[in-house]
Amino acid sequence: MKFVATKDIPILEAIKELYPDSSNRTLQNWLKMGRFTINGKSIQKANTLVRPGQVLLSQETFRKPRVPGVKILYEDRYLIAIEKPEGLLSTPLDDGDSKTHALGLLREYYQTDQIFAVHRIDRETSGVLLFARGKACTEKLNILFEQHDLEREYFAIVEGRVKEDTGSWECPLLELPNFQVVESIDGKMAITHYRVIHRSAKYTYLKLILETGKKHQIRVHCQRAGHPVVGDKRYGATENPLKRLCLHAHSLTLIHPFTRQKISFHSPLPGSFQVLGGHHAAKKLRAQNNGTNV
Repeated sequence: MKFVATKDIPILEAIKELYPDSSNRTLQNWLKMGRFTINGKSIQKANTLVRPGQVLLSQETFRKPRVPGVKILYEDRYLIAIEKPEGLLSTPLDDGDSKTHALGLLREYYQTDQIFAVHRIDRETSGVLLFARGKACTEKLNILFEQHDLEREYFAIVEGRVKEDTGSWECPLLELPNFQVVESIDGKMAITHYRVIHRSAKYTYLKLILETGKKHQIRVHCQRAGHPVVGDKRYGATENPLKRLCLHAHSLTLIHPFTRQKISFHSPLPGSFQVLGGHHAAKKLRAQNNGTNV
């Protein structure tokens, strides 16, 4: 992104022209990180003036900000993609501590309430999570999620050996007052496509693609198939060797609602998964994604 000055203008005002939805604190942090150049020269001082005819450029690749508790995978003026750790809420359950959920951490770091959740992943699940910046982007991303016009890929370790190499699971799901999700004719249809990545003596390692995005969809589908996600006591798991739910939001791919470019965000499999042989699955998963055979 670039800004061409037509008069003397303080650099923070010029940056604000590029990122009107961002707080002054955020812009100052980006400036200190070396994100901006004037006529090709890196600028980090807030008292710099952009002179008439000078070109201010914003680099899309720069040192990512460090938000306590989460890793920033990507951010621009419209959206932020993070890698959510297992155990952190996506959004608040109530009006409690902002440090207990990803949305609160982002709003606190960027010093703005103009960051919005457009989807969620369970507290027990790790991986890619997307947020919108500003109401306009929120509306556009909400439409993408409602129409399922994007691709969400998950990785799961499930109990037992799934027989078929590929397949689909579908059924109507309904959330009960106690927050449990069950199959019900009164529910809404949920569809999950799966591919076996690797099998061990006790477990199956699955790549799962959501055609719909209902609450607990993967967890319920795995339970119904007789292969609950490892560590998922709520939905029938009998083992919990890693003391966590073995479900990870591996990637998210969509058409950027404003630039119209195809963008993908990827989160590598958690290191703890290697204890259960996840390194074999990770290698095969990388090969599949690269279009090669193992």
